[in-house]
Amino acid sequence: MVSSWIGTGENLPISAEQLTSVLGQGRLQEMMQKVGLPVDGLTEKLTSLLPQLMHQLTPSGSVPEGDLLSEGMGMLGGLLK
Repeated sequence: MVSSWIGTGENLPISAEQLTSVLGQGRLQEMMQKVGLPVDGLTEKLTSLLPQLMHQLTPSGSVPEGDLLSEGMGMLGGLLK
């Protein structure tokens, strides 16, 4: 699934259950407190934003040099507010 987000083709969707499984309930709770959204609202936003965000961070279909995680989290934080 993540490979589809990085590649140049169509982005596969991620479900709220898959996202919760990957991130864990504790991490989602931390994010929820930072952005002020309920967990359901946060996972709903993340399921639509993550594929788009990863696709934007990897426009050539490969992971660029640098701190991709920090850059992505910064962009995501801006989109969730």
